[in-house]
Amino acid sequence: MRIGVNLYPSVGGSGYLATRLGQHLAEFGHIVHFITYQRPFSLMWQQTKGVYVDLVDRFDYPLFAAVGPPYTMALTSKMVKVINDSELDLIHSHYAIPHAMAAYMTREITGTPYVVTLHGSDVHTLGQDPAYRPVVKHTVERANSVTAVSEFLKRAAQEDLGIERDIHVIPNFIDVDSFRRIPGVRLTVESGCVALRDEEEALEISPDEKILLHASNFRGVKRVVQLVEVMREVINQHPHTRLVIAGDGPTRIEVERKIEELDLCKNIHLLGVKSNMQEIMCSADAFVLNSTLEGMPLVLLEAMSCGLPVITTPAGGIPELVRKGKDGAVTEGFEKEEMIRTIIEVVEDEKLRRQYATSARKRVEESFSVEKIVPMYEKAFDEALGK
Repeated sequence: MRIGVNLYPSVGGSGYLATRLGQHLAEFGHIVHFITYQRPFSLMWQQTKGVYVDLVDRFDYPLFAAVGPPYTMALTSKMVKVINDSELDLIHSHYAIPHAMAAYMTREITGTPYVVTLHGSDVHTLGQDPAYRPVVKHTVERANSVTAVSEFLKRAAQEDLGIERDIHVIPNFIDVDSFRRIPGVRLTVESGCVALRDEEEALEISPDEKILLHASNFRGVKRVVQLVEVMREVINQHPHTRLVIAGDGPTRIEVERKIEELDLCKNIHLLGVKSNMQEIMCSADAFVLNSTLEGMPLVLLEAMSCGLPVITTPAGGIPELVRKGKDGAVTEGFEKEEMIRTIIEVVEDEKLRRQYATSARKRVEESFSVEKIVPMYEKAFDEALGK
């Protein structure tokens, strides 16, 4: 099968999943063309046979100065070209805005069927905005096949967006052979709040200290600022605890200011965007996600696959992944005090951490592996092609 994939190529859940899925589909014998505006982040350091990147043509023109170039039209034109040049069988659109619309227009021109995968904010946040909702609803309903990464998102699409068609739930997945525990990894961080400028400033964390890890795109729903406030109380009771934060995004400056305000520069470390997340995860004692809204967070899958105990909230599709008290610690609600208590419980109980880590790894192996999930996408593609 020859598959065109449109996606956001930057760091983030939907783009990361789309890129990894495309690579695994190529390993399964398919031909995959990523059609987007820059080379996907996850492909920067590797090549996969059968995977191609077709960059969308964009140009500036005085007429577009106020609104920006019409990317959806350019994307559609590029997809039409790739379909004609490479004889694609279908288009797979990750994240509905604006990819479902571009795929819909492409099908109008070429007759090529398209599949839409809903990832999260394209349903529960941006998809609800009146500026996008009518187009999202129309182009998702008219797709040849639709998937969502969690039952939570499926319900949101049907109840909140009013989607009146079948939606297949295909959860996110992880390569359990690649993402696994690496023994003996030690973490080196900067000795203060600012980014590391000189290797001589590096500080190796003592094995006696407990390392909590958080990774996200620093959007408001991730509540990273509140997590810093939580850590102030945790560290008051357990001074030899550190929080390491990977990623970047809109609330980064607020996070930095809160760290300084609460005098936590020696206990909280901002790593920025990193490509070696497996090593970072394997150096931590637990992973913390404090979100109020999630589809099916890939970062939890990565942590669980690395045998890292997770501490999280019941946001969105998380309970479909982490079974409370078995695969990890899941709070009842979203209150700061409960998160403080939960983190302290996990920090203090080594046996509990081992129990969560073992169960989490088994959970991912049995239900969220490449071998389990990729064939589900192949089935959705067959449906789109009328097979």
